[in-house]
Amino acid sequence: MTENNNGFKRRNFIKILGLAGGFVTLGGAAGAGLATGKNKDSYTGFGRTEYGEDQFFNRNPFVVDKPTYEKVGTPRRISYVENLFKRNGEMYRLLYPRNKEDVPWSFEQGVETLPEPLKSFYTEHPGALSEFKKSMEKGKEQRSNWHQYENKFLLADAWSNAHASPLHGKGSFPHAPEESPEISDFQGVKDVKLTFKSNRHASDLIKKIAYSFGASLVGIARIKEEWVNQGYMRGVGKTDFEVPEHWKYAIVIAVPHEWDSLYANPTYGTSYDAYSKLRFFAGKLEVFIKEIGYPARSHVPPTSYELTLPPVAIDAGLGEQGRHTVLITPELGANTRLAAVTTNMPLEPDKPIDIGINDFCSKCKICAEECSGGAISFDNKPEKVIRGYKRWHIDEDKCFTVWNSVATSHARGCRVCLAVCPYSRKNNWIHNIAREVDPRDPSGLFSTALLAMQKKFFKYHGGQEYLPPPDGTNETFNDAPGWLKTEEWFDI
Repeated sequence: MTENNNGFKRRNFIKILGLAGGFVTLGGAAGAGLATGKNKDSYTGFGRTEYGEDQFFNRNPFVVDKPTYEKVGTPRRISYVENLFKRNGEMYRLLYPRNKEDVPWSFEQGVETLPEPLKSFYTEHPGALSEFKKSMEKGKEQRSNWHQYENKFLLADAWSNAHASPLHGKGSFPHAPEESPEISDFQGVKDVKLTFKSNRHASDLIKKIAYSFGASLVGIARIKEEWVNQGYMRGVGKTDFEVPEHWKYAIVIAVPHEWDSLYANPTYGTSYDAYSKLRFFAGKLEVFIKEIGYPARSHVPPTSYELTLPPVAIDAGLGEQGRHTVLITPELGANTRLAAVTTNMPLEPDKPIDIGINDFCSKCKICAEECSGGAISFDNKPEKVIRGYKRWHIDEDKCFTVWNSVATSHARGCRVCLAVCPYSRKNNWIHNIAREVDPRDPSGLFSTALLAMQKKFFKYHGGQEYLPPPDGTNETFNDAPGWLKTEEWFDI
C-alpha cells in the first residue's frame, strides 16, 4: 500500500507540475499577446519601410568621412545639352519644327550648321551625332515592326503606359471627364482584338495589375442600379441619367490610411493620404483597361465618383458595413478607403463574405461611445431602413459638425470611429488569431471575451475629450508619431 500510495503521489505530483507548466505557458502567451497587441510597431497591410526603420542593411559600420568617388579636376555644373533626353528634344525640334516659320535642320547640313550649344557639344563628342541618327532609324524600324510583337507584349506595354500616364498632359490625374460616359469612358480605348481565355482569367489578371499599382485589397462586383448615384454626372453636370450600359462591373480597390497618423486621430489624422493614393492607383487601372481594349472610368472620393462605394465593396467580397457605416475588412478593419473602376471588361465577380461584423458591432458600441457628436447609433441591431435597405445609420449633419470642430479641421474630418474600432488593429499574431477564431465561433463567447479585454486594456477618452477647449482637451486616441509633432522639430 505504501509503494502504491507513493507512486500515486508521484504521478499526481508530475501531473500537477504539468498543469502548472501549462498555466505558466498560457499565462506567458497571454502576457506576450497583450504586449504584442498593444505594440504600435506592427501594422496591418504595410510594414514600416516608408520610415526607414526596418531597412535590412545596417550602414553604420560602413560610414566613412569622404565619398568614394574621386575628384581629379575643377568641377563644373552640368549643361542641359549633356542630358540625353533634353539634348534629343532639342534635336527633334530642329528636325520637326512645330512652328512653320522655323527652318528645319537635316543631318546632311552637318554639325557646323547646328545652333549653340548643340554645335559645340557634337563637335566635342565625335560620333554622338551619328549615334543619334542611328537611334532615330532604329526607333522608326521598331515602330514599323511593332505589329509583329504587339500581341505578345500587349500587357507589358499597357502596364508601362498606365504608369507613364500621370506624367503626360497637364492638370490633375486622372483627368476629369469632360463628356458623358458613353464618350469619355471610351476615349483612349485601344483597338485590341485579343480574347480572354475566360472571365476568371480576366479577373485574376486585373487583380494582379491593381496590386502591382499599389492596391492593398481588390474585389469585383456586378453593378446594381441602386448603388449608382443620381442627379449629377461628371462631364455632364446636374442631370438625371440612366446607368450607362457599359457599367457592368466595378473593380473595387482599397488602401488604409497611414497607421501611425490614423491612431492619432482626430488632430493628427487626414483622409487625403489614402485618397491621393487611390487617385493614382485607380487612374492607372483606368488607363490600363483602356490600353487592352475596354472602356473604363475611375471613381475616387471625396469628390470624383458616381458610385456609393461601401455597398459595392460588400458585393465585391471585401468586407461588411459596421455600426459606424464604414466598411470593415478582415485585413484592414475600418481603416479601409475605397475607389472603383467601372467597365464592361468580361469579369467574374466575387461573392460577399460574412465574418460576423453585425453580431460583433451589436455588442461593441465603442465607436458610438467615442463619437464626439453623438452621430453614431447605439441601437442593438440595424433598424433604420434607408433607400430600401435596413442598416445602421449615422447622423451625417452631427458628424460634419465634429469635422469642423476638431483642432485640425483643415484636414477635413475626425476619423476617431475608424481608429477606435477593434477591427482596425495591427497585423500581428494575437490579432490574427482573433480574426480567424471569431468568425468561426457560433457561440459568440470569443467576441465577448475579446471586447472585455479590449475595453479593459485599451484607453478610451470619451467622445467630448477629442474636441478643442472649452468642449474638450484635444485628446487623440493614441499618441501621435514623432514626425507629426511640430514641437519635436521646431522651437515653438
